Amino acid sequence: MPSIDQILRERRAAAKRRGPTPAQELARFNRARETERRRRTTRTTTTTTQDPTRGGGGFGPTLFSQTEAGLAAQQASSLRLLEIQRVNQETIDRRQQRNSLALQASEQAFLVKEAARQRTEDAAIRRKELARQRTESINALKVEREGIFSQLIKSGDQVRAVLFALGFGPESDQFTTRAQALDVRLNPLKGARKLETSTEEALSRVLGRTVDIGREGVRGLGSAFKSARAFAQGGADVQTLLTSAFGVGSLREGEQPGFSAARLQELTRQVTPMGVL
Repeated sequence: MPSIDQILRERRAAAKRRGPTPAQELARFNRARETERRRRTTRTTTTTTQDPTRGGGGFGPTLFSQTEAGLAAQQASSLRLLEIQRVNQETIDRRQQRNSLALQASEQAFLVKEAARQRTEDAAIRRKELARQRTESINALKVEREGIFSQLIKSGDQVRAVLFALGFGPESDQFTTRAQALDVRLNPLKGARKLETSTEEALSRVLGRTVDIGREGVRGLGSAFKSARAFAQGGADVQTLLTSAFGVGSLREGEQPGFSAARLQELTRQVTPMGVL
């Protein structure tokens, strides 16, 4: 499809090919007519003069085209021809102008349509890229949670690991914020509910009372003094489990708040002196 610059160049070239204007043609015609009139007048004078070599002599006939009426008729015919040429040229110019405007409008419509198509494609690519980034961020979030959960289990902090896997506790707050930014729900990790149940059952069996692990921490632990005998008589696994549970404690009013493992051992020594158990 030709550009606007090419169209303008073609129009200028067409204007050059048109030749002189009707006014220029008329002036040239008048000059030629005057020259022809003078030439014919001279020739008529020469031919109508009596030839001394001929007998009788006399004047020859004058052609109509050489008369004023003939010249006027020729001029009128020429003017009519020039008028026809002018009208035809104007018709051609108007047609070319209409074609040029139609071509420009078509090109403009094409450019608008092409720009809209490009914007649509760019938007689709952008949405696809954002979706890919979101999926990668969600997967990365899950992998990080599983990594921290594994570290908590390996460290022996089983109760804190349960809370983290369920989406509770300060360790999980940053992941909750990131999940909200991604517009996803932070679901419990795989196996979190099963581990919650087994941990609650183990604590309830050791302490002899119902223990519940939830958003507020560990409820039903009682005081450390009451749990000292269970801590002292239990093996390493029981002590690790109780240390984790009391390390978390509970946020509910009237429940045992959390404290460190060293504090738990100190309280246990106070209530279970050597030889008493």
